[in-house]
Amino acid sequence: MRTWALVAAFGLLGLACGAREDGAVLAADRLVHKGLWEEAALAYATLPESAGAWRTYGAWRSATIYRDALNDPVRAEETFSRCADLYAEDDWGYSCQVELGDLRLDEFRPRQAIAAYRAALEMRPRGAYAEHCQLQSGRGYLALGEYGQSRVEWDELLKQFPNSPFRTTVALESARSYDLEGRHKEALDAFQLVQQEYPGHSVSPLAAQGEAESLEQLGRFDLAVSVYEKLGEKHPNPAAIEIKLEALKERKIRRDRPMTEVVEGGRRLPPGTTIDPH
Repeated sequence: MRTWALVAAFGLLGLACGAREDGAVLAADRLVHKGLWEEAALAYATLPESAGAWRTYGAWRSATIYRDALNDPVRAEETFSRCADLYAEDDWGYSCQVELGDLRLDEFRPRQAIAAYRAALEMRPRGAYAEHCQLQSGRGYLALGEYGQSRVEWDELLKQFPNSPFRTTVALESARSYDLEGRHKEALDAFQLVQQEYPGHSVSPLAAQGEAESLEQLGRFDLAVSVYEKLGEKHPNPAAIEIKLEALKERKIRRDRPMTEVVEGGRRLPPGTTIDPH
């Protein structure tokens, strides 16, 4: 979730906060236009009380400048956290809480990210980013290797929001979670179900790749080869599929090659027997 998504979700800033006429806000805007990011971040963060509702926007805007323009995740996290604490009842405070979770997940701190998403869900259980928070929480648990809990999060997402635009993503990532867990039979079933339920969707070829990989893990090489061959150009990266297919065919040849017969002292030994030269 980034700036453009938030602005789209909450509408034009002029409608949310009134006309952009406050002198301090305009001064901060001019600093942005000049590329003076440090000064702009400070200006937005310290808007006076006369700026009214723009102060909450300024807190959020300051944090995004630290994150995006200055590439300073430490100050960005501090500012998002302060914004969320000060303006918990405001749209921008809620946004800061969600952004805090995203920042922590991007920084590979999934446990702390999950805590931030939980706080956002407590703020607004059915808010504009409730589905996003539950999706990302599941991804956080996935990063922690807690695969079952990731599926619990995603099941709850679909239970609360059955028409969620994330339902195809959840279906695919749930299937992948079984694969990561080493439960290849369940992964195979899940990948096949994704293709059955969403045959014309972009997740279908990705699920077909997952199906082939699951079949390979189960030792069903012939079926895996068949799935890869049918997938072909349907996959967004057909070159990668061709490489996987050729590697699988080579692996199948090695597996099916008869083992060399061993003869010692005129006596045939079982294939694969190693003879001690001493």
